[in-house]
Amino acid sequence: MENTFSFLVVSLNYFGDILMTLPLATSLKAAYPESRVTFCIGSRGKGVEGIVRGVDRWIERGARDSFFSRKRILREMKEVRPDKIILLQKSKYVLSLVRAVNPEGIVNPPHHEGKGLPRHVTDRALIYAEALGADPVREINFREDPEASAEEIPALFFPGTTRPSKMWPMKKWLALGEMAWKEKGIVPVFAGSPADKPISVELKKAAFPYRDLIGRTTIAELTGLIRRSRVVVSVDNGAMHLSDFLHRPTIALFGSTDPTQVGPVQKGSVAVGPRGECILCRKHKCTRPKINCMDQISPGEVWELFREAWEKDY
Repeated sequence: MENTFSFLVVSLNYFGDILMTLPLATSLKAAYPESRVTFCIGSRGKGVEGIVRGVDRWIERGARDSFFSRKRILREMKEVRPDKIILLQKSKYVLSLVRAVNPEGIVNPPHHEGKGLPRHVTDRALIYAEALGADPVREINFREDPEASAEEIPALFFPGTTRPSKMWPMKKWLALGEMAWKEKGIVPVFAGSPADKPISVELKKAAFPYRDLIGRTTIAELTGLIRRSRVVVSVDNGAMHLSDFLHRPTIALFGSTDPTQVGPVQKGSVAVGPRGECILCRKHKCTRPKINCMDQISPGEVWELFREAWEKDY
């Protein structure tokens, strides 16, 4: 059939990074609805396949590189018989795999008008859509939840992330929660992955009522929570990107990472920071705690943004 392709997109490793590239799948499916789209993702993106439509097959690269994992991934890539291969992850390992599958099908990085390529991960993915004749769509096609609750969650907080340097101090989360309770009677819900469970201990110091769902939800359940949320506050993590693409008003707190590359992209979301002498250091752990860029974001500043989002009708 004319204009029917098998697309293989080699995406990134982490859940949030993969989400930022999924608008490419939306764009390709809109332009070529009969085509098949396969996403090859890192193991830290597990769970994304259960909440997204528009991707026909998922190939997981695995946590470790080995002879057996290479053999399995190569076999799965060959099974999809890709006509077009888009490399958003460009390691030597990935290149060796796709060259063994269909070297002629690798789509070269497209030229972009102006100086340099777009900075944001989503925009860098979407220039491949344009190169393949598809209109770029900054949306993700999510699955519907037939058992979704109608209960509204006034405030959903995500304090956990993969790197200590991206964490907002817990004393500031507690101050923000206290403001929400005292000024508007809001009982915030704290959520996150099982790796964030130590935060639950810190929450016991709260001087306000709250709900603790950290480590107690699946990805699908977390998606449902976000859909029912009136305002979301989060550090730079996968939940922040999920909230942004679900079009919930999202306040994203940034320090060592760059929101122009990995920040929220939808209307209604806002990035706070980075600031300080050592912004955008991209270090795993802050080595200058007295000038911590995340510590310079005040609860009062975040609360003003929260109130502004709260009072809008979405």
